Formats: sequence, C-alpha cells, structure tokens
Amino acid sequence: MVNNIFLWGSKSYALLINEIIKNYKKNLNPKYLKKKHKTLKIKTVFDPYAQKSRYKLEGSFFTNVKSFKKNIKTCKSFVVCIGDNYGKARYRTSLFLEKLGLDPLTLINKHSLIMDKTSIGKGVVAMPNSYVNYYSEIGDYSILNSSSNIEHECKVGKGSHLMSGASIGGRCIIGDFTTIGTNATVLPDIKIGEGSFIGAGAVVTKNVKKNSVIVGVPGKHIKHVENEVDEKIFYKILNNK
Repeated sequence: MVNNIFLWGSKSYALLINEIIKNYKKNLNPKYLKKKHKTLKIKTVFDPYAQKSRYKLEGSFFTNVKSFKKNIKTCKSFVVCIGDNYGKARYRTSLFLEKLGLDPLTLINKHSLIMDKTSIGKGVVAMPNSYVNYYSEIGDYSILNSSSNIEHECKVGKGSHLMSGASIGGRCIIGDFTTIGTNATVLPDIKIGEGSFIGAGAVVTKNVKKNSVIVGVPGKHIKHVENEVDEKIFYKILNNK
C-alpha cells in the first residue's frame, strides 16, 4: 500500500526532501522506516506563506487553509520542511501534524553512518556522510546535514540542526532547538544551552548559555536571541469550517 506523504513547506529544504523521497529506494536506509512507511509518495505540499512553489515538487501544491483538512485526509505521513535555524518552528509544526493523525517520517540516508547503541528520535533527517558514534542520542525532528559528525556519548536535543561539516566532540550536551553552523566545532564535554546558534567555522571551547549566538575562534558570545514561533496558522487551520 502506498504511503502518501504531506510536506509542510516548499522552499530549499523541501527540494532536498522531495529528491530523497522521489528516489527513496536508492537514498534511504530502510531500517529506520516503519513497515507501513516503506512505499513512499509525496501527495501534497502545503506552504501558507507562499503564493506558489519555488520549485517543481512532487504532488499537488496548495496554500489555502480552507483546503487543509481535505488534503490532509489523503495522507498518512509527513515531513516538515523548515530548515536553517528554525528548529523550534519545525518541532512545533511537527507536533501539530501528529495531533491531526499523521505519522512522522524518519529519513536516514544509506550513506550516513549510525553506530549501534545510539538513539535516533522520530522525524530525524540524516543526510549523506553524517555520522553518529556509540551511545549518542539524537532528539526528535533534528537535522544532521551532510558530513556532520557527532562523537560518542553526546545528547543532541529535539529540533536541532547540525549543518554541513559540523563536528561535536564526545560527551557534549546540545540543547533543544540549537543550530551548529557549517564546519563549526564543539570541543568535548561542552554544554550548549537551548536555542543557541553557533556560527559557521566557530570553535566552542566553553559552555554556552541559553539562546546565545557564538562566533569566531575561539567562540565568543555576540548577542542573545529569542526563538519565537508564530502559531497563528495552527489556529486558522483548526478554526476553519
């Protein structure tokens, strides 16, 4: 039976997910797909913030919340295509779709290396050559981008994003909704607070407080940020007759 998929979002990350799912037999490690998820097809793409899709994606595209409930009934699973440093929005949107009865897809590339005795949360996306060492935990709805490296005994919080080439030393704790920039390095035994952003190429040598932006070598705090999520769209969908 075909597992019809609902995509939330239509920008660059959606383009990547589109290609992954379109060629899922070639791209994905089936170990991380539930039996009922193993025949994949994108059915609909929803983006309430775009008048039209920027890319040619599989499935039908719509923006109007009045069509939401009708379209979601045709799908079994979902992927929220919100990338960059918007992990909290990706996580909250994913929970919203779960409550509407859809199952999250966990998409682990065949060329990523996930060692035994690790814990991979639901809805995680792991791109080619990403690596997770023994006894590490990856939180729900996190993204492990190409060639990212997570060493042994690390805990990566939900809704986090390791960008390409990011490297996390052993026994680190990465807070929820944290973004580790391209080629950034976090030294072993570091704790990074929730909602923080580590800039590209930064080297983090000491613990980081919640909602901090860290840049440079060694990494220095430059400002405080708030990770707010506009949830008005959820209320519009729920209240639409």
